[in-house]
Amino acid sequence: MSSKFRLVVVLTSLVIFGASTARTTSAAPPTGGCSMLTPAQIEKVLGQPFGVPTETKAPPAYAGQPWGSHCEYSSQKTNRAHVIFIVYVDASPSDAKQTFAKLSAWYSPNSKASVGDEAYLDRQHAIHVLKGKVRYFVSISPDNEKQTIGLATAIAVRI
Repeated sequence: MSSKFRLVVVLTSLVIFGASTARTTSAAPPTGGCSMLTPAQIEKVLGQPFGVPTETKAPPAYAGQPWGSHCEYSSQKTNRAHVIFIVYVDASPSDAKQTFAKLSAWYSPNSKASVGDEAYLDRQHAIHVLKGKVRYFVSISPDNEKQTIGLATAIAVRI
């Protein structure tokens, strides 16, 4: 085997390995998922100021799916209201719809809500929403169903 041929084989292998590594890293959680819900939006709906969120990675629901963002916001007032926002951006609207349908069976929908393409409230008064290829969850503590739906609607308008 000539040295030029070996060099071509090695370089081709590196390109193929690099391309597969690039695909793997693109499956990592998106940065800035919390930017879909701003403290100003929360303040408008809940009527009190909120600080910037604490953002962590949200694991995928099923193997091979994208990571999401888990965002926690706390009120700057003494009553310490708390908002949890978890968001996933799937590869396509059909992938998102399929996952949303599977997960709804686990979360025992309590009632439908008219937000996004599909939405439901679970038994803990949190809302699960599907809009295009985005799936998200919003929970407010202390519970307030009207404010939860209002916040989910404010997010859907921005997607």
